Amino acid sequence: MVGPELRARLTSLYDRWLASLLPADQPIALVAVGGLGRQEPAPYSDLDLVLLHDLPARRVREVADSIWYPIWDAGLGLDHSVRTVDETAKLAGSDVKVSLGLLDVRFIAGDAGLAGEARQRIASAWRVNAATRAEQLQQMALERAEGFGHVAYLLQPNLKQAYGGLRDAMILRALARAQLIDIRPAVRDALGTLLDVRGEVQRHARKANDVLLAQDRAAIAASLGMSDGTTLLREVNYAGRTITHAIDTAFRRAASRRAEASSGGLRARLRRPSRVGPVREGLAKDVVTHAGEVVLARDAKPALDSGLLLRVARAAAYADLPISSFTLDRLRIESPADLPLWTDEMRTDFVALLAAGPPLLRVWESLDQHGLLVRLLPEWEHVRSLAQHNAVHTFTVDRHLLQTAIEVGAASAVSRPDLLRVGALLHDIGKGRPGDHSEVGATIAREIAQRMGFPESDCELIDRLVRYHLLLPDRAQRRDLTDPRTVQSVIEKVGSAPLVVELLQALSLADARATGPAAHSQWKTDLIGELVTRVKAAQAGEPIDELDLVDELATDLLTADPLEPFAVTIGRAPGAYQRTAVVLRDGSVSAAQVAGVLSASSLNIRRARFSDIDGSRLLDFIVEPRFGSMPRAEEISESVRRVYDGSLDVRERLARKAAAYDKPVNPDLYLRWVDNAATSASVLEVQAADRTALLFHLMGAFDAAGVQVRSAVIESYGPSVVDSFYLQSTRGEPLGREDKRAVEIELERLGEQTGPR
Repeated sequence: MVGPELRARLTSLYDRWLASLLPADQPIALVAVGGLGRQEPAPYSDLDLVLLHDLPARRVREVADSIWYPIWDAGLGLDHSVRTVDETAKLAGSDVKVSLGLLDVRFIAGDAGLAGEARQRIASAWRVNAATRAEQLQQMALERAEGFGHVAYLLQPNLKQAYGGLRDAMILRALARAQLIDIRPAVRDALGTLLDVRGEVQRHARKANDVLLAQDRAAIAASLGMSDGTTLLREVNYAGRTITHAIDTAFRRAASRRAEASSGGLRARLRRPSRVGPVREGLAKDVVTHAGEVVLARDAKPALDSGLLLRVARAAAYADLPISSFTLDRLRIESPADLPLWTDEMRTDFVALLAAGPPLLRVWESLDQHGLLVRLLPEWEHVRSLAQHNAVHTFTVDRHLLQTAIEVGAASAVSRPDLLRVGALLHDIGKGRPGDHSEVGATIAREIAQRMGFPESDCELIDRLVRYHLLLPDRAQRRDLTDPRTVQSVIEKVGSAPLVVELLQALSLADARATGPAAHSQWKTDLIGELVTRVKAAQAGEPIDELDLVDELATDLLTADPLEPFAVTIGRAPGAYQRTAVVLRDGSVSAAQVAGVLSASSLNIRRARFSDIDGSRLLDFIVEPRFGSMPRAEEISESVRRVYDGSLDVRERLARKAAAYDKPVNPDLYLRWVDNAATSASVLEVQAADRTALLFHLMGAFDAAGVQVRSAVIESYGPSVVDSFYLQSTRGEPLGREDKRAVEIELERLGEQTGPR
């Protein structure tokens, strides 16, 4: 039993049981508000009840206790109040939150006359004040949006509190009761979807919960008869979009009512001279503002003007005004349904729309809700409300694409911002289709660009932006930037024209910001910047040399205390990172043990570079303090000394740390040898679930296989990591087949040893 049937069954059971708790022949009435009042209870949500009465204070306390205590004893959550009808009506008239909740009042048992009188007075007060209170409701909704985001775009939405969720559906009902709006069938269907899913969310959690978690999607989808979790999330996101559009429209209409009231109302306006009326201000050809909305001019002819739709959209975005529903309906009915080839004017207006910043979101959604967007971009249908299956993403695919286009506005100036904005909007257009989304998306993007009328050379650039939008982050975050082969691999993809890498850099940064905090940081920005600097230098004809790693800090370390078996120093690195350099002068301590010391010191290693210099081994680490506090160099040095003299067993220390902090994880390691990625080393990518001392164990496995690590790049992606190791034989050469197999065998053993505890 799910959905409406479950809610009806719960309502019936609650009503019968609650009615049995009321004493007979008393001037009291038990009424339900909230979910039970609307006959939409969720399995584990609190009961919202009001006891209306006409009794002395002492007597009413006794009666109330006889009702509330059995509910508490049953283990049910209860939100309760005890009031007279006068108190209820007064409170409803003074507090918008209480008034909103009381609108759902429903009689359960007792004196029906008391309940009826309360309901009538609450409804009457609401009808009088609804237009004014809508402004408060809008502020409340916007505050929730700030705290909980939007149901329409989140991968783990709060079905009740997020914007476009159940709270906003309740506001729509309230405004409809005041006859400020009509609720469309699509909104009712969207509400039903959210209620159905919320019920199953709570049943699977076995507690009050409103968040649709990623790990629960598949099971909830099965309960509701849907094919999979992706389909479920798409239905939820689209329901949120429908309610969001409706609530935005409702707030605009309420604001219009307030403005009308402040100007003296309809009767006063009718008494004014006919020449005095709402002022129309021109925005573009055949596009004007009227009463705070964007509308068509009287002489506009949508059927004969293929560019009118985009002129309206551009004008609305730059005026930061909504497009009237009547105008959108007229454009849908009268505008050409088929746009095989855009005009230059249309392309110019579209690119300008993408440059409008945050107002783009409202305009885009209005076009989409009225079936106009798919006329411009039929391919958008496939990515609408499409979930991202990656922990670092905040938004659905379509919302991410829009946010990337917005973030481009914050990028540094580029020579072709029009191509950059179109590339930003389309960079993930291939997601959800078979094959590599970058390759598939590049083909789709080229076809769209051709339809928009871009010259073939520009279509080629847009193709490259989409095809290689992950190239710079991948190379910067997974490859050794000091290796000439890293730079050469970028040039092989993008060619010798600096424009492509310039646009890709701006797109990469906008994409990262639009993805979420886990994908964007100053450290990653600096890495991409360093890579681009080297690529542009190579494109300009400068030789691609391996960078000299022995800088001033390393030189000081190598020359300090030459009789000591090791030395440690700490220096600054970009952002929140620190540089920790260690020199080892004999073989008593391994690089793996030093990495273990850093992990035991609560440091996450992000990059490592190892070099043999004049008989010493220089270990250069970029680290991030796990808890915000960086240990002193003396503390790290002391730990290394204890490893050196045998008083500290790093493996045992890390095992205790892992037992205290790690959760059970999948022990599997996924290996990929990357061909031709380094000049004098073999590159191995290791993907695994993140856990304490993973790097220590991996480096120990390489030692056991008889190979050495020249450098390592460590990159976290939510709960998983992708570590890239530049491995060499003992002769300083790339690994042969036997060496590679030895590495694979040791890593297979490691996976068996570090399985779930």
